[in-house]
Amino acid sequence: MMFSAWLRPHRVLIAVVAVATGALACKDTTTPKQLSTAGITEPRFTASVGFTSTTIGRGNLGTFSVHSNADGYKAELKSHDNTDIAVANVTITPGGHSGWHSHPGPVIVVVKTGTVTFYHGNDPTCTGTVHPAGTVFIEEGGDVGIARNEGTVEVNNVVTFFVPAGSPTRIDAANPGNCPF
Repeated sequence: MMFSAWLRPHRVLIAVVAVATGALACKDTTTPKQLSTAGITEPRFTASVGFTSTTIGRGNLGTFSVHSNADGYKAELKSHDNTDIAVANVTITPGGHSGWHSHPGPVIVVVKTGTVTFYHGNDPTCTGTVHPAGTVFIEEGGDVGIARNEGTVEVNNVVTFFVPAGSPTRIDAANPGNCPF
């Protein structure tokens, strides 16, 4: 008998109204716009412009120590930590740049075409170093910098990253404030 009393239409309607009222009383009044800007006072990184990096290969080398001595030429490469090696083709259009960034390990950049000007975030004079086609430069891990194409032709680079296993090859960074760009 009690079961059939619950099935009466006016009691079902009262139960639905009570549930709906409770749900509305618990409504979240935070708008998406409030969520998207809460606690953000400035950008935490600078975006690249006209910069494209295409990974052509990545693999794990583990820890390594390579000593080479061939015909009087000596070279040494060493890592005490589990290391990934990644290789990428990087292009920068005229007027483009990489955005301020760092890397978790050393990076070797071979400039194939064009000219790259690299600025270091810790240089108070913001004096760029010019690297024309046919040259190589190294970005040390942890150093913040920006690569810019201040020329009129596209820059093409082949870039080799030495990074901790599984880590990203790039870490975006805020403008350090030493350069006007």
